[in-house]
Amino acid sequence: MVTWPFDLTVYAGLLALYFGHALLARGAPEAQPKHTLYFLFGLATIWLALETPIDTISDYFLDSVHMLQHVLLAFVAPPLLLLGLSRDMAWQVMRFPGLRAATEPVPAQVMAAMIMIVWHLPFLYELTLYNESVHVLEHLMFVASGVILYWPILEATSAHAGWTMSAGAKLVYVLLATLPQDGVALALIFSRVPFYEYYTNAPRLIPGYTALIDQTIAGALLMIFGKVTLGVAAGVVFFRWFGAEHRADRGIESAMRVPPAARRVEKR
Repeated sequence: MVTWPFDLTVYAGLLALYFGHALLARGAPEAQPKHTLYFLFGLATIWLALETPIDTISDYFLDSVHMLQHVLLAFVAPPLLLLGLSRDMAWQVMRFPGLRAATEPVPAQVMAAMIMIVWHLPFLYELTLYNESVHVLEHLMFVASGVILYWPILEATSAHAGWTMSAGAKLVYVLLATLPQDGVALALIFSRVPFYEYYTNAPRLIPGYTALIDQTIAGALLMIFGKVTLGVAAGVVFFRWFGAEHRADRGIESAMRVPPAARRVEKR
């Protein structure tokens, strides 16, 4: 039976994040209403993944819905949460021990890739379905991996990094970030046998919707929606880069059109 879950620890965590964000905003003069709005969207995404029938269906019936839950936690919620931070707020968050080192581009890529791959290995993936404590740990690590992965890309958070990437480097970074999820997705899509025994024994919500079809769709969801979220980030980086170059070119052209006599007057 598909039901709506109710987990007090999830609501407690969401409230803690909300009030923590509010406290940060009070100490950041440049914080704007848009930061609160983005952060609320991020919290709403986590709620959608964990406190709606998405969670029930993923726990008992469908691997594809389980994968959708992972995408929401790892690729959709984290950038929204980070967009909820101004530069001052990001600077305050950076004081957490180890966060500065973890959010540098190379460590961020490596850790996010390892978390994505390792948690989808069959024995660990199935362990989460039988052990709720391990399942909670997996979800927390997916959110954390997303925060670490997106941190060097977004403007407010990357401003405090030891290595501030250029726009071109950020585009390469985003491209590399798609590879681990593609590896997992392709394995699921092209496998001719189900990886996860748990779902082969799960009740069929839809007649004819076999565990293998479910697994194939799970891989497709990971590949498509993971790429969409990273693609949006890449698009923002590219158009900001293009806009900055265009403004710089216009500035040079305007300077070249000023007559020499006018330039001498301006210098005086």
